[in-house]
Amino acid sequence: MLKKNNHNYPFKKIFYILDNKFKFEIIYYLIQKKMRFGEIKNNLLNINQQLLTKLLKQLEKDKLIKKKQFKGFPRKVEYSITSFGLLFKPVVNNLFKWEEKNKTILIKNIKSKKTESLYDYY
Repeated sequence: MLKKNNHNYPFKKIFYILDNKFKFEIIYYLIQKKMRFGEIKNNLLNINQQLLTKLLKQLEKDKLIKKKQFKGFPRKVEYSITSFGLLFKPVVNNLFKWEEKNKTILIKNIKSKKTESLYDYY
């Protein structure tokens, strides 16, 4: 049995990095392709510019994504996945396979809880 304050709790480091519902989605999109700030924002439902900026900085600090600034005007910034972030690809793929396989059950559970967080996706 794990103690409550056990620092070896298996998911503690993962949940520390992915502490926000949008971070996983950001990683997913950047695994697919390099994106500019506006592209990322347009792919995420109900996120404001301030929160997205904060999350991108955190993911960059955690070495999961990198930011490239181009010279010139208008200023162009591009985000991409790092080799470390790319290690999430099998996790992302397996979670999407699991979600697809269990979509009916998940939707039923979400609706029965009258939860709005994922309900809007369906």
